[in-house]
Amino acid sequence: MAETGPYLVHDLVVALDYGQFGIFGGYRPDVDHLELLTRAQTGPGIASYECGVVVLSPHQNNFRMPLRIEVWHRRPPDDGDSWEEIAECTLTVEGGELRYDSPAVVGKAACEVPDGRYAVRVCGRGFVNRGWPGSTEPGDVWRVQLWPGTDEIVDRRIKAWQPS
Repeated sequence: MAETGPYLVHDLVVALDYGQFGIFGGYRPDVDHLELLTRAQTGPGIASYECGVVVLSPHQNNFRMPLRIEVWHRRPPDDGDSWEEIAECTLTVEGGELRYDSPAVVGKAACEVPDGRYAVRVCGRGFVNRGWPGSTEPGDVWRVQLWPGTDEIVDRRIKAWQPS
């Protein structure tokens, strides 16, 4: 029987501030997070290193942001028409935990994810404005999909939200 969905799902509600968030599968004390942010800002809106990734959001903040983490046995189906922002990279998880973080946010989030090297797709939708969204709970949602990835995916933006 073919598998048709993720084998592990975590639905979180997190806080986003300063128009960025990070997903981390391990800790590297020598990583320059400011350099990562600069790479994301001057490049494809995403920047990764071995165990982490910084993602830029069109919204400046969302203090009740739904975030779904999905772990798949193989590359998930393409549903890009349902999302306004899409980016991909690779990430290694060590210690069985994936952590979410955003600057100046109290109360970080974490969930169990098996150790390994993953291809990662980050998708967002529900954006109302670039920068200040007019509220601290503008309604955007995000999803992070992980699947086994042995090949390095160069940080890339597949789709960027454009205001109407």
